[in-house]
Amino acid sequence: MRDNLMPVIERDETLVCIPQNPPFARNERVRSILYCRGLGAASMVALARRLASAGRRFELHHFARSADHAALVDEFDALRSHGKVYQHFDLPDDLFAQKSASAMSPTHASTQIFCSGPPAFTDLVERQAREWVHASNIHKIVINDSPRGVKSASANR
Repeated sequence: MRDNLMPVIERDETLVCIPQNPPFARNERVRSILYCRGLGAASMVALARRLASAGRRFELHHFARSADHAALVDEFDALRSHGKVYQHFDLPDDLFAQKSASAMSPTHASTQIFCSGPPAFTDLVERQAREWVHASNIHKIVINDSPRGVKSASANR
């Protein structure tokens, strides 16, 4: 266990739910871009592993307050042989928005966008993605800060 992860202490509230695997396109030429922040890192590591085991290349952008607060750094490093992995630390909000937007622009309407993290993060990525891809190709896993936890949502509501 890394030092910066908080241990679960007796009487802590935790939500455990059945993981949901977002779909990914069967066409290996379709581009997949993954975004994560905070607790959303775990779901994107799992998805990146799934893409890698299917022989699919991907681009993954991991955002964290700082390198000290980044989760699963070793797991992200292990994925570098299967896809492009970028870790962005200590970015002010305007630079964060610029980095996330430039990662998907320009792209094709068939590109699959996956994002996981706090609601403000996934909402920003969704707004940016709607400029480039079909709404049905945007997949969100929203991680709430409340004890109630995780909500999986498709952006094409």
